[in-house]
Amino acid sequence: MGKKLEDTGRGRVLHMTNVSKNATIEASLSLTNAQLDVENQLRNGSASGNGTHSPFKFKKPVSLKAGKNEIAFLSMTVGLQNGGLLYEWIGAGLTSVKIKGFNNGTIDLSKHDWAYKIGLQGEKLSVYKPEGLNRVNWVSTTEPPKHQPLMWYKTVVDAPTGDEPTGLDMLYMGKGLAWLNGEEIGRYWPRKSSTHDKCVQECNYRGKFKPDKCPTGCGEPTQKWYHVPLSWFKPSGNILVIFEEKGGDPTKITFVRRKISSACAFVAEDYPLGDIESLKEAGNGKKASLHLKCPTHMHISTVKFASFGTPTGTCGSYNEGDCHDPNSIAVVEKVCLNRNECAVEINEENFSKSLCIGRTRKLAVEVACN
Repeated sequence: MGKKLEDTGRGRVLHMTNVSKNATIEASLSLTNAQLDVENQLRNGSASGNGTHSPFKFKKPVSLKAGKNEIAFLSMTVGLQNGGLLYEWIGAGLTSVKIKGFNNGTIDLSKHDWAYKIGLQGEKLSVYKPEGLNRVNWVSTTEPPKHQPLMWYKTVVDAPTGDEPTGLDMLYMGKGLAWLNGEEIGRYWPRKSSTHDKCVQECNYRGKFKPDKCPTGCGEPTQKWYHVPLSWFKPSGNILVIFEEKGGDPTKITFVRRKISSACAFVAEDYPLGDIESLKEAGNGKKASLHLKCPTHMHISTVKFASFGTPTGTCGSYNEGDCHDPNSIAVVEKVCLNRNECAVEINEENFSKSLCIGRTRKLAVEVACN
């Protein structure tokens, strides 16, 4: 067994070897989840890393029979580190396997001959594609299995109405892949972040970057909505296929739609600074502009907030600062009302020149779309 494994793309590798004595097994792994199958006892045990410190150990008592026993590990999240010092020398997957409890001591299986197979039979048969659906016998049931690992699910769904962006809510699933009509929605993994992290309410990314800078959403899923393009839907008979690796509740999978009812923008008078073309335009006297756009077939009906000066906050919770142009709302209404999109230029014609002298002035706007 090698110390370093190649990334499989799908991220699942099956390792197998044979032993001929009774044992308790201990395995060391890195950057992976794992399940153990001993002599066809499916899911004899499982273990995973914590997402922060990748190496971990899997230790499980096993019942073996006299003679040869087959040991198989399924690595479900094999991946290679892509950052840090000398990352190209860091392996992934199984690094050692030992069996303890024998009269003659511990047996190290790390140097035994191991066979490995990449991927799953369902992937090989392409059961998620229209032409591969009939290559296996699906079990029809009104109550699908819940919280079962390594499970394929298939169902027929209706196309959503309207033209709003659509996604899958996978909050109650564990980890896996999803397809609609043979198109891959992608990998889902609504893993919750640690509640012990120190999150911040507001963040400023200026200065040197650090991985733990500006953490937000402590204790919440890293992602639960997964976008599904409307062009993938047929008028009827849409086939949704899910491969669940860890175990979840498929009855709670739902389609969600994002309905946009407002639009926001925030820009400073010296924006942008890093674009060469913009710098040339600024040198020619062109000023910064704030751009707003509602979804197709909608228009700007109301200016909910507008402030030129030193506004603070984020979309939905903007506040006026200690420096504010009282004509801000009137200026934005004149340019934007009843339009699908608009651009408000920050110039002396629209806003007071004598406002906030010595400070960088900003324009924050929130509008309603109907």
